Amino acid sequence: MESVRLNEADLELDLAHHPEIAVLARQEDLAAAEARVAQASRTPDWTVELAYQQRGPAFSNMVSVGVSVPLPWDRGNRQDREIASKLATAEQARSQREELLRAHMGEVRALLLEWQNGRERLVRYEKDLVPLAAERSRAALAAYQGGRAGITDLLLARRNETDLRLQAVQLEMETARLWAQLNFLIPSDHREARQ
Repeated sequence: MESVRLNEADLELDLAHHPEIAVLARQEDLAAAEARVAQASRTPDWTVELAYQQRGPAFSNMVSVGVSVPLPWDRGNRQDREIASKLATAEQARSQREELLRAHMGEVRALLLEWQNGRERLVRYEKDLVPLAAERSRAALAAYQGGRAGITDLLLARRNETDLRLQAVQLEMETARLWAQLNFLIPSDHREARQ
């Protein structure tokens, strides 16, 4: 629980392999390919045909040549519109992927910050607050045994110590949950392949 596999410097590269973002990246690639196909269909596809026909004895053999040149008719309303539509779809897919990537990066950065703050608070509980509460409990017990304090003071000191220990355990649980969430956010096979 001391470190996570995510590094803030490589966060964008790591999140590119997040399943939701990977799906949008594939959709973006598909839309870009469709736009390239639409642009390629804008140029005419010339064809030349050559045919040889061997006919019966009553007729002579025949050779035929055919040339086909498509004439783009009303290019502005037909082909250009389709290309613009495919390019807009590709741009929309790219924007959606980038928006989701930014949102995930913000969420992960917030989780990283929350995890780091939880670790710092946990250290403070373990080094300062819990030992201080335990010392107060021991002092209250000594005062009770010496007849200078009542049972109420002793019970309040022990309750305070117990409450602080419980808060430390809850904080440790939350920090461990954040650690697990951060460590298993990106598939491990991607991280191992990069190293």
